[in-house]
Amino acid sequence: MRSDAFIHDLIDWIDNNIEGRLNLDTVSERAGYSKWHLQRMFKEHTGYPLGEYIRSQKLKKSADRLTTSNEPILNVAISLGFDSQQSFNRSFKRQFGQAPGAWRRSAGQQHDKSLQR
Repeated sequence: MRSDAFIHDLIDWIDNNIEGRLNLDTVSERAGYSKWHLQRMFKEHTGYPLGEYIRSQKLKKSADRLTTSNEPILNVAISLGFDSQQSFNRSFKRQFGQAPGAWRRSAGQQHDKSLQR
């Protein structure tokens, strides 16, 4: 069960360091494993691909910031490591079913359910 504890600690570290350019290379360097081995271990223990988990956590964080602040969408996107507002918008819409601006305008109880996915 040692690897379960390792994956749990890794998830905590990812969640606490989600802002910025966190990616597979950064996480694998931190973990001390090749990214291929780490991705295999992560999926085996969680059922999710590591890259998908990181992206999902970044998008959840961005949704929270859009709901609770007036920070420009571009600033939110860049601070969470997206290369452009366009790529951020595309990923955000894929995960939450609406563009970031629409999400912000319609902030309310419905978003709490989406963030728990």
